Amino acid sequence: MEQKHIVVVDDETAFRTMLRKTLEAAGYRVSEARNALGAVELGAYDLMLLDIKMPGIDGHKILSSLKHGDSRNAPILVMSGLSDPDHRTQALKEGADGFLAKPMNTEVLLATVAELLARAPSR
Repeated sequence: MEQKHIVVVDDETAFRTMLRKTLEAAGYRVSEARNALGAVELGAYDLMLLDIKMPGIDGHKILSSLKHGDSRNAPILVMSGLSDPDHRTQALKEGADGFLAKPMNTEVLLATVAELLARAPSR
């Protein structure tokens, strides 16, 4: 079975590293980007974990354009430490396929990733 490629986009290095290690331990190939522009440069992926609150271009601003790029059919799981429910609603309206609040439960994260990958069309 082909190893699924997941891109983690977050401006917090420690958080990106923790996610990468967790996802790699679960058998995924993981790339990291510290901002939205870096994510676009990574090319095709099977799923993206995208932080909403980042300096420069935040997750809200890049979300809709990601849905029109090379990996436009790939699910995007938005993450946020912001407790305002409007962020979740806005992200889902902009095309996010799921939303997780930080800090995340590892089991919930892995189950959500597996579910989104299972529902995604093959590329």
